[in-house]
Amino acid sequence: MKLSNSLYKGLGYRFNRYPFSLIFSMLILLCLLIYLLLPIQIISLSVDESTLFNVALDIGEEFYIDYTHSVMKTTVRDVFEITENNTLRLTRTEYSSFGAGLPTENYGSFKLENGRYINEGINMELSYIPLRVGNIANHRLLLQEGSEFFLANFVEGGTLIDVKPRKITRLQNILSKRRNRNV
Repeated sequence: MKLSNSLYKGLGYRFNRYPFSLIFSMLILLCLLIYLLLPIQIISLSVDESTLFNVALDIGEEFYIDYTHSVMKTTVRDVFEITENNTLRLTRTEYSSFGAGLPTENYGSFKLENGRYINEGINMELSYIPLRVGNIANHRLLLQEGSEFFLANFVEGGTLIDVKPRKITRLQNILSKRRNRNV
């Protein structure tokens, strides 16, 4: 005569015999779910509300937007960071020469270091950065860890890109990376 327990029917022999395995598996699954649903801070680059790509950053971590000045043909670097209140803060601008369109006013401190003019202490907070990708400017987004994104690889010259700080879950970030890889 075979004994059966309808309460555990369908769960399999091991879970009936070792309920610790079921509890441990559920605990691991719950921890993974919590991890994936925790919010992270990102900057999102988009065109007409359609996301091109996201980059995860920590609060206060710097990122750079570099471009070639159209008249002086020198590199200009704008340095930003994400603030705790979900805005972008322009902290400094670095450039090699004075010319048309380059800053002439001093916001904060101004110094010359290794042949580059550095205007730091600007601390201008922005909700987003509207950036028109230039044909000559060679706009680049650079991260402190060394990653570099040439914006002309994502859109045609003349396209307006919005750079916005956002909070999304880790799961949303993973799915957006997968979706962008398939494009």
